[in-house]
Amino acid sequence: MLLGGLMIAAQLGFRGWALSGSWFYFDDLAFMSRALNQPFDLGYLTESYAGHLMPGGFAVARLLTDWAPYEWWPWALVLLLAQGVASIGMFRLLISMFGRRPFVLVLLAGYLFWIFTVPAGVWFAAGINQLPLQIALAFGLTSHLAYLRTRRTRHLVATLAWTGFGLLFYEKTLLLFGLYAIIALCWFSTGATPARLRSLWTRYRIGILVQGGVVAAYAAAYVTWGLNFSPGEANNVPWAPVAWNLVGVALAPGLIGGPLSWQPLDVGSFANPSDLVMLASWVALGGAIFYAFYTRTRSRRAWAPLGFTLLANVILLASARANIVGPEIGREYRYQTESAAIAVICLGLAFLPLLGAVEVNEPRDGVARTYDGRLFVGAITGVVVVLAVVSTVRYVDLWQDNNPSRAYFDNVRSSLDRAQQPVPLANAGVPQTLLWSFRYPENTYSHLFRPWSDQTSFPRSSLDDLYVFDGEGRLAEAVLQPARQMKPPARSTKGCDGWAMLGGPVTIPLDGPVIGDGWWIAMDYSSPDDTSARIVAGTEVHEVDLPAGDHRLWLQAAGTFSSVRINSYPDDPDWCVDELALGSVAPGESTSAGS
Repeated sequence: MLLGGLMIAAQLGFRGWALSGSWFYFDDLAFMSRALNQPFDLGYLTESYAGHLMPGGFAVARLLTDWAPYEWWPWALVLLLAQGVASIGMFRLLISMFGRRPFVLVLLAGYLFWIFTVPAGVWFAAGINQLPLQIALAFGLTSHLAYLRTRRTRHLVATLAWTGFGLLFYEKTLLLFGLYAIIALCWFSTGATPARLRSLWTRYRIGILVQGGVVAAYAAAYVTWGLNFSPGEANNVPWAPVAWNLVGVALAPGLIGGPLSWQPLDVGSFANPSDLVMLASWVALGGAIFYAFYTRTRSRRAWAPLGFTLLANVILLASARANIVGPEIGREYRYQTESAAIAVICLGLAFLPLLGAVEVNEPRDGVARTYDGRLFVGAITGVVVVLAVVSTVRYVDLWQDNNPSRAYFDNVRSSLDRAQQPVPLANAGVPQTLLWSFRYPENTYSHLFRPWSDQTSFPRSSLDDLYVFDGEGRLAEAVLQPARQMKPPARSTKGCDGWAMLGGPVTIPLDGPVIGDGWWIAMDYSSPDDTSARIVAGTEVHEVDLPAGDHRLWLQAAGTFSSVRINSYPDDPDWCVDELALGSVAPGESTSAGS
């Protein structure tokens, strides 16, 4: 127990280092944007997010956003504490399954240090799904085993409670019911399959009915609120390439401490093991399976839980991810985070007897167990742990170095702090490397920068000054990227090279139609006196006061239109629209607004 506790402490210290240099990224920003701008109600909690139904995760994100927006350490602490609970739960589960054996520490070391849990463990948006699943797996399976051994109702209730907890955060927790069924069928019944099913129905009828009811109820809830893709699309993507990447390229190398090398993405990384590492992993995995079969009486069934979850992962990726990203998505470990726990369980079941089981896996009589020695097993474990630590350090270095979010938001904060007045901003979106625009309006300044609302404004019209942030988060003057220009008037007016305001309504035609929202008009005008006007740009109507002199007026525009109408100004204003263009805004020269 003490050594196991020290191993868990070492894992948490290592994970704490990984988290200390991490920061918010991508979906984290979307979570905060939702929490900052939506009411905390059923709609907020049950909104489907990329196919995920995660009311528990959204509730935690809301609490953390209200308490510490853009302060990483509380969010990181939640991930670290959740990992600690999951690790303790796994240790407890392994003891419950196999007793206090030295090999349990070997299994625990695999769970603690393999790479599988790291990518989700350092990214809040992934961890808030995956870590509760691991907690539910560890504690739920412990309770399920107690129920199978004793048939006591309190253990059934505990199983459902832990699994229900996981379902609040991640719909993939539903796979635990399949794991429960496999354990019951393979270890707590005997005979041919029909006889096993009859035995389970006789002994555990209440549990089967209750768990089946929970599965049906949750499936209905998920279809209602969470499902935003067609499961049938899994048939449109070949499964073999997905399975090859998931199992052959990612899983097998991960089990021997790999992948050691990575293919960097914008921030995360795909497993990119060398041919030598892949070959070594296949030999090691195949050797372990064969050695277990050769030396134990009932080892083949031990791999059923891993086969079940891997098949489920292939189907899920083929239906919801691979059709967009490609089969290489299988090399992303966060899509099989649970493999760390499942592989450890399977390895234990392949070599050790399951306590309380009806059918027990025992050593074969008369067969030499050449590789069971503590020295050999300890040495192999040490090598795997060292390789896994190397793989983790390399992954974390890439994760920390390639995340642009922290530098961007630090620049945003410092730019706003230097400004001497609320900065008039066009409500643009942050760079695509931080949050894709398909998350609109969650990616916009007004949503993401709400904690600095006293330092910003988002006017519909602005005189002379309008700002955006450049790709580094520095405040910059807005410049227009024209999509439409005004047509010149048929007759020029003395003193005005553009459109003269002659006392009545003036319609300024554009050189093409305009459709949609998010447009800005830059209108350069000159006036000898202060005046006012009503300007209509599609569905946007602006009542503006125009000071004397040469100025640029920024105006929002939206809808379907092909001209801009100006009226409601004094009868003899003697002012002129020199230039008028419509387009989108982009960052120009960096500046300190209001300084």
